[in-house]
Amino acid sequence: MEKNHNHNKELLNIEAAIIVIFIIMLVTMVMFAATFAPAYPVASILMIIIAVLSIFAVSLTLTKMEQIVGYYVCDKCHHKYVPSYKAVLWSMHMGRTRYLTCPKCHKKSWQKKQY
Repeated sequence: MEKNHNHNKELLNIEAAIIVIFIIMLVTMVMFAATFAPAYPVASILMIIIAVLSIFAVSLTLTKMEQIVGYYVCDKCHHKYVPSYKAVLWSMHMGRTRYLTCPKCHKKSWQKKQY
């Protein structure tokens, strides 16, 4: 159990590191695109398109990682469960706390990620 907890925590730390590295890469790409826009407009537009597509790809991948690591606990009935990818993707969230519907009691509540 402790090994699984440490593994899950490690995966979520990797997720945070990927986010930081990715933001630095995006800012760099946008700065290059803005710098070279007058001389190379096609290259600048291409860099911005790549940056936007990368945002979507990385966001969807990291959401999947968050969905499969650990579980959520319903505040109403204390049921432990792993929500579907669709539920995690479309739910409101603040960090790793999400507004989800419990599959057991069917009530919505803010549920924090557990390891």
